[in-house]
Amino acid sequence: MSVYIEMINLGRAADRRAHMRPEMARAGFEAAFHPAFDFTEHVEADILARCTREGPWGTFHTPNMAATISHAMAWERFLGSDASHCLIMEDDIFISTDLGEWLADLAWWPPQADIVKLERWRSRNEAVKVLMEAPVATHKGRDIQRLLSRHMGAAGYMLSRDAATRLLAAQPFDMVIDHILFNINASQATRGMHIFQIAPAMIVQGNEPADSPFYMGARKRPTGMALLRQKLKRAWYELAYPVSTMAKFLTGRAKLTRVTFHNSGTPPRETV
Repeated sequence: MSVYIEMINLGRAADRRAHMRPEMARAGFEAAFHPAFDFTEHVEADILARCTREGPWGTFHTPNMAATISHAMAWERFLGSDASHCLIMEDDIFISTDLGEWLADLAWWPPQADIVKLERWRSRNEAVKVLMEAPVATHKGRDIQRLLSRHMGAAGYMLSRDAATRLLAAQPFDMVIDHILFNINASQATRGMHIFQIAPAMIVQGNEPADSPFYMGARKRPTGMALLRQKLKRAWYELAYPVSTMAKFLTGRAKLTRVTFHNSGTPPRETV
């Protein structure tokens, strides 16, 4: 098994490329950089060829559509390679120094896995927990666990070829990449996929160059009835877990766990 590695990066964000290369070198691997889909360089028709203007959360804003398209373009390049798996990253991350060892030998990859999330989502609420089954394996001090609830962030994850093919078949996309991959109740694209979490995580966002511009553009937030509809939908998706998932939680076969990030060495055990 081999890994295609790419980091999502806008062509005009040279500062981020320069900042990330030493970070990857410390972790023992390199990544390809291809120009991401830049919404400032495309007309609306180019964007709407791959995304819908409205989705489960309401309006799908242009910068978010561009980010999602950028990930899809990386999946296409992966499928054009001979690699069996891919690692896709965003260009503002801290990377554990042992990640290169994980990529060099994929013997740890769960046979049933479609997606493996390497990232811990940086939330304002550090107490946020995600629902996971007991570890299927432990590799180099980190657990590999089936993820059963929403865990946002798309800054570091791995895909199988089958998963990439299925995700691309879900076009046009109707929500941002984080939700497509890791909002398990809301995403039609990953419905039925087996998604795993590495814990402690090996990637976390927040590593931007000093004085780096904000490249995503201003985000328009809903107001009034649009905001109310969004909140009601999100509340529904937070509750609408399959009976099988609820049964695993109630019987103790799955537990709410706080995902941490550990940079190097043998990580401490997760706390519940």
